[in-house]
Amino acid sequence: MAKSSGGRKKGSRNLGFFYRRGRGWCATEGKRSAPLRDADGQPLREKNIPTKVVSEAYARYLHEKSQKTAQPQSKSESSPPVTVLQVCQAYLANAKATGAQGTHECRADTLFDLCFGLPAGFRERGDRESKPLTPERKKEMATRRIHSGYGQMLVADFLPLHVDQWLNSHPTWQGGRRSRIQALKRAFNYAVESRLIDANPIRGYATPKPVSRTTYITPEQEAALLELANPQLSIAIKACIRTGARPGCEFAALERRHITIEEHDDRDGIPQRRMQWRFGEGESKTGKLRVLRIRDHEIIDIVEAAIARFQTGPIFRNTKGDPWSRKSLAAGFCSLKKRLAARGVELDDDACMYSCRHTYAKRILQGYWTGKATNIETLARLMGNSPQVCRDHYLQWCDHFSEPLWDAC
Repeated sequence: MAKSSGGRKKGSRNLGFFYRRGRGWCATEGKRSAPLRDADGQPLREKNIPTKVVSEAYARYLHEKSQKTAQPQSKSESSPPVTVLQVCQAYLANAKATGAQGTHECRADTLFDLCFGLPAGFRERGDRESKPLTPERKKEMATRRIHSGYGQMLVADFLPLHVDQWLNSHPTWQGGRRSRIQALKRAFNYAVESRLIDANPIRGYATPKPVSRTTYITPEQEAALLELANPQLSIAIKACIRTGARPGCEFAALERRHITIEEHDDRDGIPQRRMQWRFGEGESKTGKLRVLRIRDHEIIDIVEAAIARFQTGPIFRNTKGDPWSRKSLAAGFCSLKKRLAARGVELDDDACMYSCRHTYAKRILQGYWTGKATNIETLARLMGNSPQVCRDHYLQWCDHFSEPLWDAC
C-alpha cells in the first residue's frame, strides 16, 4: 500500500497557509509560497505546532505585506510630482558646487537643450548679463528652436523613447552622443541618490562605447600649421606638442606660480636649463600632483617671455590678450584646419587641439627628440596618466612592446 504524502490534503479547508515537507509552514501567495515566521523572525518548521501559533504568524505576514504595499502609495501621494527640469536643475546646482567648471558648463549646455529645445547660446550664464526677453528675442528663439523640449514633462512619464527622439533631433551629434547620454543618466542617478525621485526612468539605456581618436600630427603637418597660424596659436600648438600638456586644464591654466626653472649639469658636465610645471591636487584633472618636465630650450624661452609679459594670471594669451580656454583653443585649431584644407594640406578628420598631446606621446615612445625609444610606464609618468590608459591609447606606437614579439615568433 502506497504511503500517503504529508502536507495539505486534497479538499481540505483553505486557511491561507499550509505545511510543506522540507520547508515548514508557508502562506499562499498566488502560485508561489512564502515562509511563515515566529515573533523573532525564525521560520516555523515543526509540523505539530498549535494552529493558533501558525494563525498568528499568518496574521503577522498579512500585516507586513499590507504595510509594504501601502508605504509606496502614501509616499507618492504625499510627494509632489517632479519634472525633468527640476531634476536637471538639482543636479547642475550640485555639480557646480562640487565638480569641475568645464564639466558643469558642458553638461549644463546639454541639459538646457534637453529641457528647452534651444541652442546653448540662449542659456543664461552667471559670468555675463542676461538678455531681456523682448518680442524680438522670443521670435528668434521660436525660429531657432530645435525641438519642443522635455523639461516640463513629469519624470514618471519620461521614457527611453524620448531620449531617442531628442538625440535624433541632432544629426550632428553622432560622435558626441555618448557624453550627452552620460550627462542625462548622471542627472537622473543624482536625483535618485538624493531621494528626489524613486527610480531612474531611463535606467539601462544603452550608452555607446567610446571611440578611440588617437590622431597625431606629422612633422610636415606641424610645419604647415605653424606657418599658417597666428603667433599666439602657433605658440599653443608648439608648446602642447613639445610638452604633452592638456590644452585646457594645463596649457591654458598655466601661471607663473606653477613654473620652476633650474640649472642642471648634464652627463658631460655641461650646464643645462630645465623647467617644471607643477599643478596641485586641486588643479589637476586626475586629482593628483601633476608635474610636466621640459628640457627644450625653445619652449623654456617662450615661457620666460610669457612670464615677463604677464606677471599675474595665465601667461598664455590669444591675439586679443585674453587667456586661452579649452573652447577657444579648439575653435582656433578648427579654423586653422579648414584654412589648411583650402591650401591642399589635409589633416585627419578627428584631428583637433588634443592631437598635440597624442603627438607628444607618439614621439616620446619612438624617441623622436632624444633618439631613444621609451616604454609605456615612463610615458605614463610623463603624461600624468595611468599605465593602463596609455596602453589602451598608445600601445600600437610602442616598439618596446612589439619588438620582443617579433624576436619570439
